[in-house]
Amino acid sequence: MQRKGFSFFNFKLPQVPPDDRGKSLTQLIKEESQRWKEHMKKKKEDGSSALPAKYFYRGLMLFQFPSQMYVVLYYIIPYFFVDEWTRYYFGVLCWFLGINGIANWLCVMLYDPSFPVSRDKPSIPVQKTWDNPPDRFNPLIQESVQQNGCAVYDMSGKDGLLWQYCNKCQIHIPPRAHHCKFCKRCILKRDHHCVKVGNCIGFNNQRYFIMLTFYAMIVGCLGGFLTFMYLKDVYWVKEAKSWTDLIPPVAIFRTIFGNTNLHNCFLVIHVYIEPLFGLFGMFYFTTQMSLVMEGKTMYEVTKKRPVISSNTINRNIKSVFGDFWALNFFFPMTIIFKQRDDGIHWKGLKYDHNANKKLEGDIV
Repeated sequence: MQRKGFSFFNFKLPQVPPDDRGKSLTQLIKEESQRWKEHMKKKKEDGSSALPAKYFYRGLMLFQFPSQMYVVLYYIIPYFFVDEWTRYYFGVLCWFLGINGIANWLCVMLYDPSFPVSRDKPSIPVQKTWDNPPDRFNPLIQESVQQNGCAVYDMSGKDGLLWQYCNKCQIHIPPRAHHCKFCKRCILKRDHHCVKVGNCIGFNNQRYFIMLTFYAMIVGCLGGFLTFMYLKDVYWVKEAKSWTDLIPPVAIFRTIFGNTNLHNCFLVIHVYIEPLFGLFGMFYFTTQMSLVMEGKTMYEVTKKRPVISSNTINRNIKSVFGDFWALNFFFPMTIIFKQRDDGIHWKGLKYDHNANKKLEGDIV
């Protein structure tokens, strides 16, 4: 029997498709680039492009909270403060900030911001009204809640916010509710879809999102400063051999081989993450609070919807946080103080129909 050499590897060079033979390298690159663009466009349209970011940020949070609590309680606080009572109070403050941050983060994910849909997805009868444009229809008020799970808002006035029909969910949705292609459902008072928490921010969880950004701002800025000072005074002087030891992959590599302590590796990683938490928290907190005081949402601002609020600033804040809204800065107060609105009826809000702006589509 004749020996066939290395045929047992079953190795074959990749074959060029018949349609691509004779094409130049530039043409092949352009065609592959076009296929990639079409693939990414399809993922963006069906909402699957947000899944990697969702799992990445949730994993990052699960790493950041325990590791930061560990290094702050056992290394940073004992280094900067000598007095026992001072250490004790800063430890309590650390636990307070950490628990509130995690509690609000969980509430953002666990409180469902979507509009409840009945199983049979009933259709609400509609009629034309002379007060609305020809392409607008005004849902009739229902005598019971049997058709869509809740009574429909009576919008007989000119300034009433209109119910709309969602082609994706095939239901009528209340004013300020919009469909999210990532969550694949309609969100009550949709503000935006946040990839960092992995779901939409709407009526039921906006208060927790704002508090999450508040605590992220404090923990990120304060923790980033203390971490940097500790690395400069301790790690750089005693253990670091060059500036490359401040690069996270290098620090991880040295920790694996026993050349660096685990807490120093955590600190090197935190010194990059914490300032980002602080900056993002500051941006989102200031933006959200300004929108809340105006009685608007990020969706309405970006889509240039002419929403006018005649409510006071205090009333707009209570619409999101409930009565005694300042207590939300200390603990999530949902059970005790409910929100003033219900996510369906909006007292003091109206569309400026005289505004010379064309409303854009709702499906985003």
